[in-house]
Amino acid sequence: MTQPARTAPTLAEVAEAAGVSRSTASRALNDSPRISEETKKRVRAAAKKVNFVPNARGRALAVGRTEIIAVLVTEPLSELFSDPTYSEFLSGITEELSESSYLPVILQASSSHERNRAREHFERRSFDAVIDVSPYKGSELLEVLRELGVPTVLCGQLEGHPYRDVFSTVYSDDEEGGRFAALAMKDRGRKDIVAVLGPQDNPAVIDRLRGYRAILGESLPDENVIYTGWSSGDGYQATRRLLAREIRADGVLCGSDRIATGVIAAFNEAGISVPKDVSVVGFDDHEVAARSVPALTTIRQPLREEGHMAAGIALDMINGAAPTTTVMHMQLVQRDSL
Repeated sequence: MTQPARTAPTLAEVAEAAGVSRSTASRALNDSPRISEETKKRVRAAAKKVNFVPNARGRALAVGRTEIIAVLVTEPLSELFSDPTYSEFLSGITEELSESSYLPVILQASSSHERNRAREHFERRSFDAVIDVSPYKGSELLEVLRELGVPTVLCGQLEGHPYRDVFSTVYSDDEEGGRFAALAMKDRGRKDIVAVLGPQDNPAVIDRLRGYRAILGESLPDENVIYTGWSSGDGYQATRRLLAREIRADGVLCGSDRIATGVIAAFNEAGISVPKDVSVVGFDDHEVAARSVPALTTIRQPLREEGHMAAGIALDMINGAAPTTTVMHMQLVQRDSL
């Protein structure tokens, strides 16, 4: 004869085993300050004895929180996995949250369908906070978050700071990094300098170019600025076009380390020596920079630290802290390509 399935232990059973009321047991398991430590220990021991597992939805109703932080990504998923920038952000976020009760969840929102789904979850209050690691895209979602008053942290600077005092912002100073890169190139004695950057409308690209020109001025004219994607292939193809146009260049400032590796590959293929004939400076200081041949001089931006900072600020905002702006500094990492 088939035995009936045993139902999961209930909160009422925990309360009976601990000798307290059901409401006291609930408060004790949710770590309420209204309950003494002695009672909390007794209730937890009772819960363990009867194999009681708290229901996440019930806990959310009890404490008024989901204990979930959404990591909003508005870039395509392929970019999320191919660009080391995002893995550094995510590592910092997950490390910071690892000792808290909060769970980070990636919320993909690159297509219109995904953005509509994200909007629905925001309206349902499925998350206690949002960390946007690509805030330069999907601005309509930022407007939704503003209207709903969801605690939000932007990992990246937006032109004009449109959400100052509404969201918190954590970003590395791209203009400062651009100045460091251009100054290193100038100190090396390079005079015919080209910039191979990412997409023209990306705020980081705008700021890096501004930093380059703060040092180089008219020595970096518009015809010497090439906009492309962020990958090694993009850097390779941009350099092939540069060589075909016969533009003189003894220095190339690159918008990412991945671009820089493609630039170096194209120069090597053309019989142009790096750094004897031309210097190359990257941006980010991802692992590929140290592995490049020659090893890549680059600008280090503290991406993992930004992730740590963003997660910590999100937790503070959940607890009522006001929005803040945190600017992190860049560093030149000198290697062989300069």
